[in-house]
Amino acid sequence: MSDQIEELKKKKVRLQQDISSLEASADMLLTKAETKHAIKYVAEASSLHCTVKEKAQEVKTVELQLDELLLQLQNN
Repeated sequence: MSDQIEELKKKKVRLQQDISSLEASADMLLTKAETKHAIKYVAEASSLHCTVKEKAQEVKTVELQLDELLLQLQNN
């Protein structure tokens, strides 16, 4: 069970790192869109923001799984 907990913790960290990276990329694209007056960069940034939302939901799911395992561990 402790292996599962560690794996979930690692997964959560990876997802959070992905989110940070995606947000930075989206911000960069929006800045590029402003300077070059190109709508295609806005569309790309929007797509990245959608991916960020999906990954944020994954983080919540992982947190719930982690909480359940920790609770089971406490009850044993």
